Amino acid sequence: MVVELIGKEADLIFECMHIVPGRGDCSRIHPHFHYVDVLINGEFDDKRRIIHLYNLKSAIKKICATFEDKILIADYPASVQKIAEEALHYRIEINDKLYIIPKADIFKMEIPSLNIEDLTVYFAGELACALKNREMFDNKIDYLEVTLSEGHGQRGKIGMNLK
Repeated sequence: MVVELIGKEADLIFECMHIVPGRGDCSRIHPHFHYVDVLINGEFDDKRRIIHLYNLKSAIKKICATFEDKILIADYPASVQKIAEEALHYRIEINDKLYIIPKADIFKMEIPSLNIEDLTVYFAGELACALKNREMFDNKIDYLEVTLSEGHGQRGKIGMNLK
């Protein structure tokens, strides 16, 4: 049985900003408004449901909150981006620009890039961990699919087996 949440309709959204190495419009700090769609497949529990949708939404919203209103920073190579962590802020050099940004405004991620593919893989991994680690999900879910939209008809999608 499949259960699906549509991010735009289920309020599974977040807005964040990032800087992409290179030239052009994406080489400056710019925002994206993201929607998260989630599909799960699993077995019925004793209450005839795959998952309690409130609990699933709660787990997704918790992950969305880590991104909300943050500037995302990835582990780009030092030849592309230099980051110095100081007492209250990060000093970031990228695209021949220097940014000094308070730590509270940054979400530093251990991913190789900020493209939609790597963001989708990260988000799906976080959700898979939440599904596996919470007793309320009862390990009846065997497949998870996450679609992460960054607007303008651009999205990443990944499916993974959980058993």
